[in-house]
Amino acid sequence: MLKPDYIFETSWEIGNKVGGIHTVISTKALTLKETFGDKLILVGPDLWRDRGKNPEFIEEPGLFKNWKVVAEKEGLKVKTGRWNIPGNPIVIL
Repeated sequence: MLKPDYIFETSWEIGNKVGGIHTVISTKALTLKETFGDKLILVGPDLWRDRGKNPEFIEEPGLFKNWKVVAEKEGLKVKTGRWNIPGNPIVIL
């Protein structure tokens, strides 16, 4: 069976409870996390950047540390951590 090295999913609702897609993605993420572990990486916007602490995001500053240094040099401001849902998949905001 062929397995991908990594699975990336992007959505406005990753780490942000905006509407109904949040439930779909979070449920699917648990199933994918059980199969692929930390090779599942979810990417979403940081809607809480100017509003305080995001209750759905657990920051892990050391996650992808070297990549974050390069991204910041390119002008990208990113946070890495875990989505605070069952399975706690990796999230980049």
